[in-house]
Amino acid sequence: MTTESSFLVYVVDDDEAVLDSTLLLLEAEGIAAAGYRTPQEFLAGFEPARASCLLLDVHMPLLSGIELLGQLRERGVVTPAIMMTGRSDDGIEEVARRRDAALLAKPPNDDELISLVRAASRRPRAV
Repeated sequence: MTTESSFLVYVVDDDEAVLDSTLLLLEAEGIAAAGYRTPQEFLAGFEPARASCLLLDVHMPLLSGIELLGQLRERGVVTPAIMMTGRSDDGIEEVARRRDAALLAKPPNDDELISLVRAASRRPRAV
């Protein structure tokens, strides 16, 4: 089990307003978070060994959140993931499920988002 104080939420969203509001929400709940506007910025700062979870926007230019998560899973990264989308469909839901990710509608319900992040912080870490 991971303590929340050592746990970090990586938030990747190209919508600056959503990114900022999500970071403020997490901060208000006492949850450490780092925000990135592109998957490339995220990859430059990502520490796979750190206790964390991913909060990824599904629809981003150049590299979608689904594609980013797929690349990470192919590399053996098992970090818990939460996907956010404003345009959900059965295909996205199925892909998220196959990649062991929760899926939230955008904008997410604050209580549901915090509940999923806290559950992720309690998941046993793969060594």
